[in-house]
Amino acid sequence: MPFLNPSKNFSVASETNIQLSKYSSLVLLANKEMNLIAKSTEASIWERHIHDSAQLLKLFPEGAKSFCDVGSGAGFPGIVLKILDQSLNCFLVEPSKKKADFMKRTASSLDLTLNIAQKMYEDLENTPFCSTDVITARALMPLSRLLDLLSGPINNGAIGIFPKGRSWEKELTEAQKKWEIKHTSFPSETSTESRIIVIEEVKRND
Repeated sequence: MPFLNPSKNFSVASETNIQLSKYSSLVLLANKEMNLIAKSTEASIWERHIHDSAQLLKLFPEGAKSFCDVGSGAGFPGIVLKILDQSLNCFLVEPSKKKADFMKRTASSLDLTLNIAQKMYEDLENTPFCSTDVITARALMPLSRLLDLLSGPINNGAIGIFPKGRSWEKELTEAQKKWEIKHTSFPSETSTESRIIVIEEVKRND
């Protein structure tokens, strides 16, 4: 995967690295005026946000052509994933006008083709946003609530890829009280306490 952190002398495709660097600069500049990322993570944006987002691409199923990032915020992980693989058809959902507008400006600045909906995901039923190969959501809501929102597309063939923090086991246990979940969890490259949960099928428990 062509992602490496220049602050750690990683070797990456130069064009990709330039776009990632421009993107991180745009986030940091805009963060002075709006809350895109926590101020405490600005100095570690490459590890905490860029790398944390980039690692998800490794878990995309072979042949995936599209993904929808729900609650994309500043574009993590959606914009990072699009920069890394520009052949992917990218759909970003963000109800906040300020954040959606930021992503639109970023798309223009980086010459990226992004489909951005300033809506709630549940209001996009029967649109291309709900018929992608992969669904991502980062730091959006607990897993049980994510499945309430996204079980339909997952059961229609989408793969859910959800990075979770130190409470990932608790979230999974709570979700399994309501759902039968066909899943695999993968270690995070950015935190030993975190996991990435990949969900193939869900069924509500009777």
